[in-house]
Amino acid sequence: MANTMMMNKVASDVALTIQEHLKQIQTTADRIPLGNAIGSQLLAQYGPKIKLVVTPLGMVDVNFGTEFEQSGINQTRHRIFLIVNTKVRVIIPFSSNTIEVTTYMPVAETIIVGRVPMNYINVPKDQFLNITPLYGE
Repeated sequence: MANTMMMNKVASDVALTIQEHLKQIQTTADRIPLGNAIGSQLLAQYGPKIKLVVTPLGMVDVNFGTEFEQSGINQTRHRIFLIVNTKVRVIIPFSSNTIEVTTYMPVAETIIVGRVPMNYINVPKDQFLNITPLYGE
């Protein structure tokens, strides 16, 4: 079982820590080839180098995610992770764009073991043969 109060405290602490680090990060600049800036795969590493500026905007959103995944015939993997969203502004000459950066941070993972079934058949859905016609066809 998940401890909701502890999870919310972890999410709050992570958000505050990231917020503090974003305040400390100043604008970062680098030079990249023009082909990278225009998004051309053919010219990605070519062209004159232009200045690229990245500025953190300081907005952080932290949420929890969970997923269940089959892990054998009688096991299920349960994962809990933080989803951290923040925004940065990317500035190149004559253009500026805000980009959302998403990071997934694992918090907990457990294997839930069930009973071993007497019989087991695994037919992938895309290989399942439809032998009964649908109504109206």
